[in-house]
Amino acid sequence: MQSPYVPDRKDIIWLDFDPKKGREIGKLRPALVLSSQALNQQTGMIICLPISTSIRGGMLEVPLGDALNKPSVVVSNGVQTLDWKQRKAQFITKAKDHVYKEAVLKLATLMGVDQLLS
Repeated sequence: MQSPYVPDRKDIIWLDFDPKKGREIGKLRPALVLSSQALNQQTGMIICLPISTSIRGGMLEVPLGDALNKPSVVVSNGVQTLDWKQRKAQFITKAKDHVYKEAVLKLATLMGVDQLLS
């Protein structure tokens, strides 16, 4: 018997972001998983960034390249912690290393991590 899927860091997955509130990103969409498989398994939650096909050219967007069948960007300021089982996570593909790194670095800068390290 095959083990059930547990999302892992760098996975691009389908995830249901509804219900949403206000200006949050909603609906069924891809997401980039930031948290480790061990943490995701233990908690039943993932830390992730939504992926959008609405490309606005903002400084917090990270282009996915050819990872999906439509031009898409990781929305690095849209970080969320979600229950991956209840939101029906399904594996799509793995993000390229440079995409993951750029998304995490943009999020870290947004959070002021660079100031903590200096």
